Amino acid sequence: MTIVDILSAALPSLCVSVIMLFFNRRQAKREREEKARAAQKRTGDKTQLSLLLATAKLSYASAIAIRDNKTNGEMADGVKQYQEAMRDFKRYERELVVDKSYEE
Repeated sequence: MTIVDILSAALPSLCVSVIMLFFNRRQAKREREEKARAAQKRTGDKTQLSLLLATAKLSYASAIAIRDNKTNGEMADGVKQYQEAMRDFKRYERELVVDKSYEE
């Protein structure tokens, strides 16, 4: 066997290996980005649900307060839950702003 025969036999597998290396890197990067987006979406959905529940609790407490002509503990609980939900939302919003600033 000559050097040319050895090179011609090894060249195709070497080319495929290099191509697969670049392909796998791109694929891994894409998967990492997809996981990050999924985690961010999950956090956003959880925050949105928390805000929705706080709003519902405040609505219920307001209806009870109007019916009974006085505020009660339910109103305080609703306000507390709303404040916690808004705190979580603002934290999530800040994370989004920071993430966007690193993307650009």
